[in-house]
Amino acid sequence: MTNAVTPSGRDVDSRRASDSNTHPQDISNWSPMRRDFMKVLGVGMGSLSAVALVGCGGAEAQAVPTAAETLRAQLLANESFWTAVRGRFVLNPQKVFMNIGTAGSMPQSVLTRFAAENQTYAVESQNGYSNFLTQRTAIARGTGTLAGRGFGVEPDELVVSYNTSDGMSKVLLGIPWDRGDVVITTNQEHPGGDVPLGVAVERYGIISRRIKLPVGDGTVMLADGSMAPHTAQLYYTLFRNEVLAAQAQGQKVRAIMWSSPTFLTGIMLPIDQIMRVCKEFNLISICDGAHLPGMMAYNYADLGVDFMAGAAHKWQCSPGSTGILIVRNRARPNAAATLPPYFPVVTSSANTTLQAGSRPFRTGSTTQTVPWSQRGDYDIAAAIQSIGSMHVPLINGVAQACADWDSIGRKDIETYVLALSAYAKARIVDIWGAEALSTPRDPLLSSALTSFNPFFGLDGTKALIRRSTATNATVTASPSSRLVTLLGERNLVVRNTTVPRLTAADTTVNEFPIRLSTHLWHGPSQVDNALALIRSTAIEVVAAAS
Repeated sequence: MTNAVTPSGRDVDSRRASDSNTHPQDISNWSPMRRDFMKVLGVGMGSLSAVALVGCGGAEAQAVPTAAETLRAQLLANESFWTAVRGRFVLNPQKVFMNIGTAGSMPQSVLTRFAAENQTYAVESQNGYSNFLTQRTAIARGTGTLAGRGFGVEPDELVVSYNTSDGMSKVLLGIPWDRGDVVITTNQEHPGGDVPLGVAVERYGIISRRIKLPVGDGTVMLADGSMAPHTAQLYYTLFRNEVLAAQAQGQKVRAIMWSSPTFLTGIMLPIDQIMRVCKEFNLISICDGAHLPGMMAYNYADLGVDFMAGAAHKWQCSPGSTGILIVRNRARPNAAATLPPYFPVVTSSANTTLQAGSRPFRTGSTTQTVPWSQRGDYDIAAAIQSIGSMHVPLINGVAQACADWDSIGRKDIETYVLALSAYAKARIVDIWGAEALSTPRDPLLSSALTSFNPFFGLDGTKALIRRSTATNATVTASPSSRLVTLLGERNLVVRNTTVPRLTAADTTVNEFPIRLSTHLWHGPSQVDNALALIRSTAIEVVAAAS
């Protein structure tokens, strides 16, 4: 991971390569402030390579930042650089937008290109029959000269989808399931993955088993009523134990489906720990990575995940109704041994070349698909991408937004938004206490989403938002819903969610935290002001309810 702030005196496009390729001698030349910032984030002089996977569980737990003042000082150290980055956006200055987890904002470069190409599209009556190889190549491999750009995969593995839900549907309904196959998932999945999984359950007769995820910071309760430290290693144990439990019951586990991060709490389920389980049992890996593009600077090939569906319109700030779908198309060291079979469920130009061992799309068809084992030389992404005439300006808008991210530096973006999230968590602990957090502070489990109970301690019972009663069992009926409405009227845009929290052996109650998104256009002062407004408004809600 690179520093959250770039050295002064360098513009966005002329910085040196990302710190994932930085040598110790380079570090020695950094300013003391910059070195201290890396230490705050848990980066020692010998651990830069490990930090590249922070957030997906790729390194041992680093020191958790606890001093909000130190984080704030470091976030402001190169404020001029990030001010210039914020100048790329056209956001309403009267509002503070902290719900990027729902929708981002196109930068001016994307707006300009999108508008111009729409005009040309109409004037020239253009069509969109293409597999968009040029755009997929630029997005997958990146643009510019910075190291660590793009998504780290080949263009035959990247699809510009319509959104995360579109990608998840194409994945779950394109795998040839057998009746009785088990998919292990969690109790915090988004409907974008849950609904197509349910369709597959009804259509193919597969079985879903759900892990009840722990919630909170520090020591958390598990489904069996025991307590455990909330660490990345815990998730390896939870997923592995669920596989073993299913096998003990005579079930055939075929896949694991999970979210990184979960949309309810922002917990970054550690990808590398879950992939350890997938690799050990040779399971299909399906990740709902809705928030990953634009937030995390992952090399997706290194993660080894078979399928990962993400949004482009959220943190990546592409036009609405766009997503990034990654489909593994070759053997990789961190992946399961077998490439899972897959058939495009929406396509208009799949390969029609007949090959030995190929399976027909339907009985009696003369059009056949290439066996997965032979797809190293077959552009499966093109088959998924080619669905008739698509909107070319929309696809180019995604390519432009991704090029913007490459020019700023994906590693710098990741580090900045995570540092800002760590600052928000530290301030929440200062104001409400650690028990208010739904999201852990462990860097290996942290994303740029932060969920917390803004009513914690305000009603004497420290549980107003956690009640599960007939009148307060849904997010729309919760006090946090009223809070979100009032905050919106006061020009702070956030959202709330419904989170099932374990309270005793195999039982849960709903809680309704506020979810904050910290992004490029935020700074620590906006976090401070937002938390102060949330606190004062929460007090009003409590007073009105008493």
